[in-house]
Amino acid sequence: MALSFLTCCAFPKESIDDREVIRWQQKRNKEIEIELKKERSRLRRRQMILLLGTGESGKSTFLKQMKIINGKHFTNEEIDQLKDIIYDNIYKGVLFLLQARESLNIPWSCGHDSVAAQASREIETHFNETRMMRRERARLGQPLWLEDEFLEIVPLLRAIWGDEGVRLAFDQRSKIITENFSENTRYYLNRLNYIGVENYRPTDEDIVWSRKPTESIIEEEINVHSSSLVFIDVGGQTKERRKWCQCFSDMTSVLFLIASSHYDEHYQDRLTKEFRNKLREAMIVFEGLINHIAFRRVSIIIFFNKTDILKEKLNSRISNIRDEFPNYPVKMDPFHLQDVQTFLVDVFASLVNHSFSPATRDRSSLSHSSFNNTGKYSSLHRQNSVPISANLTYTGPIRKRMVYRHFTTAVDRRNIETIFNAMQDTVLQNNLRRIMMS
Repeated sequence: MALSFLTCCAFPKESIDDREVIRWQQKRNKEIEIELKKERSRLRRRQMILLLGTGESGKSTFLKQMKIINGKHFTNEEIDQLKDIIYDNIYKGVLFLLQARESLNIPWSCGHDSVAAQASREIETHFNETRMMRRERARLGQPLWLEDEFLEIVPLLRAIWGDEGVRLAFDQRSKIITENFSENTRYYLNRLNYIGVENYRPTDEDIVWSRKPTESIIEEEINVHSSSLVFIDVGGQTKERRKWCQCFSDMTSVLFLIASSHYDEHYQDRLTKEFRNKLREAMIVFEGLINHIAFRRVSIIIFFNKTDILKEKLNSRISNIRDEFPNYPVKMDPFHLQDVQTFLVDVFASLVNHSFSPATRDRSSLSHSSFNNTGKYSSLHRQNSVPISANLTYTGPIRKRMVYRHFTTAVDRRNIETIFNAMQDTVLQNNLRRIMMS
């Protein structure tokens, strides 16, 4: 009897405990669901923009400009690193110009015994005596330059840049391989009076002009209109392109940068040792990219960058785009900026595949391209307009692909501010459309 009574009394107590546990679990589940809903909402407002393009197209420059425009400050540690990069950019730039002058057979403007010629010999001696030390510093992750070391060679750098033959070598740089040369050399050498002093601190413009190849994935997040734009730079050198596929997921837009001034510049392929045109390489990479299955649902924004340098080259008439691209339309002036830009827009628009069938998707890769080394491409049926649209078919519902283009100068803050305002509207509108369809 006692056992029966105890058993009878135990069940109600256990039932009450169970109900408490259930209520607690329900409350916790509701809290988790609310948090997940908030996170999903936050992620929907978070726009992932992948920065792509071949090397030296200006991706990192654009990213630094974005950081500055949006009021983000560089830390003292970052400033010190950038100062070291600027010192090294100047040094390597001068070494390149000395090699270029010799390769192009440009004489010293004041003769072989001039101050500039003597300074060049001293710089070459300096390079031979210190390169092992700098290589060891790089291996250890140390700064390549101490301020005192750089200040010692400033008079030599100034003397070399003062020679008209060296300046001519800069103007004619496209006649030789320019793979390891940065176009910031002229900017920095013209500012030696400001840079070559004690306690030099780089300005925002100095920082934007600095160049170091991107060898890792870099993110920069910018808040705009209660949304977050996350720019991701994965590097554009050939060895870095294998990382691109790792970044395809969750992308809402791809920003592809093209150095429009590279129409007459070449580089040597490290594997095949072939000499290749830089702009044609950008076309090959873009075609494989735009037609890759991973990008069929993202908006594509093209920046035809380095408009300032393109304009300068065309005005100087040092090189003719028709020499590199024989099919440049006869009716177009090869030295007229707007004509050349129209040609570039038409060429890149023609690379978009208009029959995105399953068979096509199987062939799509970042290395596949129908653009051959002769520079031939499909007929120029595109208008110079924004946006460029294409109906690409694939398994599933057909949707209209939009390709937007802008002409940019990444080192020009005002230009990038204007372009960014237009671009962010495009990204936000496309994301709103994506959310409504999901």
